[in-house]
Amino acid sequence: MTAPLALAGIRVLDLTELLPGPFATQMLADMGAEIIKIERPGVGDSARSMLPSTYRMVNRGKRSVTLDLKSADGREALLRLVKDADILVEGYRPGVMKRLGVDYATLAAVAPGLIYASISGFGQTGPLRDVPGHDLNYNAVAGVLALCGSADGPPEQAVGVPVADLSGSLYTVTSILAALMLRQKTGKGQYLDVSITDAVFTMVGPRLGSLQDSPGFGKKDVLCRTGYGIYETGDKRYIALGAIEDHFWARLVKVLGIALLADAQYAKSSQRWQAYDLLDPLIRAKVRERSHDEWIDVLTRHDVPVTTVTTLDTVFDDPQLAERGMILQGDGIRYVNYPVPMEGVDAARHDAPHRLGQDNAAVLGAAGYTPQQIAALSRQAAA
Repeated sequence: MTAPLALAGIRVLDLTELLPGPFATQMLADMGAEIIKIERPGVGDSARSMLPSTYRMVNRGKRSVTLDLKSADGREALLRLVKDADILVEGYRPGVMKRLGVDYATLAAVAPGLIYASISGFGQTGPLRDVPGHDLNYNAVAGVLALCGSADGPPEQAVGVPVADLSGSLYTVTSILAALMLRQKTGKGQYLDVSITDAVFTMVGPRLGSLQDSPGFGKKDVLCRTGYGIYETGDKRYIALGAIEDHFWARLVKVLGIALLADAQYAKSSQRWQAYDLLDPLIRAKVRERSHDEWIDVLTRHDVPVTTVTTLDTVFDDPQLAERGMILQGDGIRYVNYPVPMEGVDAARHDAPHRLGQDNAAVLGAAGYTPQQIAALSRQAAA
């Protein structure tokens, strides 16, 4: 017997664009929730035109309804849809939903069980509340950029993955699921103020713990750890070497056969990390003496943590990811599966993202609008 989807019967109104909100609601869709994407008339989510492939990755299977929330009729339609919704996720700047007359207080008055999540760069409060921003800006404030770049150089742009935006997505989903559990006990919904900056700041937290243990702890302590990094092989490929614990270090030393590395004074991590500038160049020179495949083979046989640095043009063909079922095919593209195999979650069932306004008739009709009223709303939206 196939298990029911975990969030079957849960309806989500998605008023978000680009990445943080859509990535979050895509996870809810993978768990079985019905996602109704409320889009701006005429243009929809900006990612439709700016980042079409990204749009397809994070909006699979969502229904699309166009409403002009600046109009009284559009707001009335949203209020009607909210009565049958469990969750609303919005990604406007702080204050916009209140100005439109569809803030949490207004909607909760007609739907007291509604879980209303606002995703914004800096949150609904604080001196940066109204400042526009993107992933780079949130990483800057949270301290992520201070740990990026060369060890002795200035802060540099963060890694190529938008870690701040996606941190916001993850905390949005986690908080919504907790709010749903609480609603089962109290019957009440609640308002969730999700700050992307706050979310990624929690991921800097473990580094700040080190700072409090060791005053003066900084970027070099994070980035410069002997035997832990990315190394170029003799055939111009790269391996990621993770000999961070002392027992892994001992195995690496045995494989490399460099006398200085075997000195007892470097057996402990704290001592060899302090000698990074002396020891790590020796490892790099040694790794360049043999090919990628040779190093993967010998280090794996000696139980040293080592992996290939996969390139973006080959990642979809990675055998580990393929074996784990992480690669899905649909809508003419390959996309990424939900990462935890479990009953109640099924990302593979989704069809393509719906056309802008494709579900106006079905969704608004179910909310009690007549075909004539739906046509009028659609004409208003297209104006």
